[in-house]
Amino acid sequence: GPAVSSSPTVLIRRSLQDLLKGDSAVLECTITQLSSSDLYVTFQANGVDFPEKQYVDLPASEDPHSLTRHFSVPTSHWKKDNTFTCKVNQGFSNCWVSNSTGKLFGGSTSVIVTL
Repeated sequence: GPAVSSSPTVLIRRSLQDLLKGDSAVLECTITQLSSSDLYVTFQANGVDFPEKQYVDLPASEDPHSLTRHFSVPTSHWKKDNTFTCKVNQGFSNCWVSNSTGKLFGGSTSVIVTL
């Protein structure tokens, strides 16, 4: 049968350097075990996409790729009940979403999920 490729792992967190600044909110989305393909990364607040998409064109390779994308959370979303996720779209049918950050503006959480 065809070879089974492993699904990417998507991790979202707030960087420590950003946390220490206190006057900004930068999220970091790390994706590992990606195959070579065109994809884009979207950050979400409470399950709703931010309009900015970060497009990535990965070179052909037999080894899986890893990449990290950053997103500055607008101050209008610095609310204690807001949670954030990172979504990776590959082609028209593949989509992976990280677990939620939890409530960043009332505590910090780092969560990893493999789908």
